[in-house]
Amino acid sequence: MPARRRDPIVDDFVYSKIHKKERRMTQEEAWYFRHNGFHRVARPLPRKLVARLNAVTDEQIATLAEPVVWETGTTSRTPQDVRRLSKILARNPVYLEAATHPILLNALTGVLGDNIELLTNKHNHIMVRPPGSAPVPWHSGEELYEPTLITALIYLEESTIDNGCVHLVPGSHLRPFTKPRRPKGDFRRSPLYRRSLPVPMPAGGVLLFNDCCFHGADVNRSNGSRRSMTLGYRAHDSHDVLKDDPEKILVRGERAYTGHPHPFPNPKKGKNQ
Repeated sequence: MPARRRDPIVDDFVYSKIHKKERRMTQEEAWYFRHNGFHRVARPLPRKLVARLNAVTDEQIATLAEPVVWETGTTSRTPQDVRRLSKILARNPVYLEAATHPILLNALTGVLGDNIELLTNKHNHIMVRPPGSAPVPWHSGEELYEPTLITALIYLEESTIDNGCVHLVPGSHLRPFTKPRRPKGDFRRSPLYRRSLPVPMPAGGVLLFNDCCFHGADVNRSNGSRRSMTLGYRAHDSHDVLKDDPEKILVRGERAYTGHPHPFPNPKKGKNQ
């Protein structure tokens, strides 16, 4: 039997129907996320998109396109010393394409609702993590009292224990006590290491976690890099009067307003306000 000829219109229609039916967080997944603080999205991003992301990233690294964060403990400035590429959303449209992919946004609606903003002044970088890359120290990205910020890691390459996958401390976003957001000390000797869970991920995989969770990553002990995009998302604040924040990109839904009328109406005669 001959192979079916690919029809992109039909395939895209079927793909979108699958997304709408299956790819959003279930209530159970959302419950686990709220308690554990993280969620591995079931479906990876398309391989062709990941290949394009890597091709653009190869070029950015080869040309040492600023802004760049260099590996610690080195004074050389070569492509092999690039630890992080910052401000990626302004570098090439393919990064925004990945950041707004339905696989990612559909999962985010389970915890952020239907109106979602992508922050350009939080995260917005690629961790390159070349061979021998130093640990990412333990840290909690946000204070407990701040609005929920979801970190999304999009893996351009496989992430393993050997090459320094992320470690998360489940439930640490619910801690009822104060703790320094950036505790110092050796990565493996920290009490957080003993409480943490390593989270290996495939190339194209997407990991979501509450940025209040303590997290970090060990040394890259492999012979290759361990690339991942790091992005930050929040629910749009429907009480914000100003809707044109230049550091936020509306990626799903609308910038609704549910506060008091603005500007406030004039009081009617004989009515108490």
